[in-house]
Amino acid sequence: MARVRDGIAGILAYVRPTFMLPAVGISAYGGTLAPAAEFEWGTAALHAGTVGLALFVAHLRDGFVDGHLRGEEAPRLSVATFRGGIRLGSAAVIVLSAILATLSGPIPAFSTLLLLGLALLHAPYFDRHPLTVTVDYPIGIGVALIGAHAAQATVSGTVAAVAALVAGLLAGIKVGIDRLDESFDRSIGKRTLPVAFGAARAERIAAGIFLLTAAASVGVGLSGAAGLLSVSPGLAVGAASVPVACLLATVQLPPERAVRVQMALTYAFAALLFLSVCDPQCAGVAVAERAFDALSGSISG
Repeated sequence: MARVRDGIAGILAYVRPTFMLPAVGISAYGGTLAPAAEFEWGTAALHAGTVGLALFVAHLRDGFVDGHLRGEEAPRLSVATFRGGIRLGSAAVIVLSAILATLSGPIPAFSTLLLLGLALLHAPYFDRHPLTVTVDYPIGIGVALIGAHAAQATVSGTVAAVAALVAGLLAGIKVGIDRLDESFDRSIGKRTLPVAFGAARAERIAAGIFLLTAAASVGVGLSGAAGLLSVSPGLAVGAASVPVACLLATVQLPPERAVRVQMALTYAFAALLFLSVCDPQCAGVAVAERAFDALSGSISG
C-alpha cells in the first residue's frame, strides 16, 4: 500500500501548475476569442484538458530523461513507472485528439498532437539546442491558442497574429529565464542561449526579440487601421508598450527581478491583445458578462 501511495505521489509531483496553467489558460483564451454564438463549453474544456495532459506528459518525459538518462536529479519514479506513465498519457492525448477531430475538425486535433510531439521531443532533443530550447514552449503556447480557437470557429489571420505576438514575447522572456540557470546549465552541457553565446550577447538577443515583437504589434495595429485585420488599432499599438517595457527590464534590472516583471507584464500584453480582437459578439464578452452578473448577484444576495 505504501508503495502505491509513493508511486501516486511521485506521479502527482509532475503535475506542475506553474507551466501547465498558462497553457490551459491560453487554450481558454483562444476559444473565447470565437463568436459567442459558436462557442461551446464542452469543446473548450476538451481542448484545454488535452493541452494540460500533453504538458503533463512533457513533465514526465523530462523527469525520466533528467533522472535516469542524464543523472541531473534524483528520479522520483522507476524507469518502468516513467515509461508506463508516458505511454499511457500519450495514448490518452491521441484518443482525446481523435475526439476533437470528430467534433471540431483536423486543426484542433493537430494542435494537441503537435503539443504531444513537442512534449516528447523537448527532452532529450530540443532542450539541448539554443534555438529550440528558447522557442519550443512559446511555440507550444501559440499552437494551443490557435487550436483552441479552431475548435470553436474558423481561424483568421487576426488570431494567428495574436498567437505569434504572444509567442514572440514569451521567447524573449525565456532567454531571461535561461540567464538565471546559466551556471547550472553550463555544468550539465545544456546549450541555452546564455550558455552558447554568453550572458551579454543573450541579453542583446532578448532585446532584439522584444523590439521585433513591439514592431510586429504596431504592424498588427496599423493593419487593423487599414482594414486588413479585425483589431482595434489603438489597443494593438498600445500593446507594443509591453515588449518595450520587457526590454527595459532586461537591461535595467537584475536578471531575477527582470523575469518577475516580464512574467507579470505578459498578462497585460495578453489582455490588451484580447481586448483589441474581442468584439461585442465575442464569447469572451459573454463570459465576462455572466461572471459579472453572478458576482453582482452574490454580493447583492
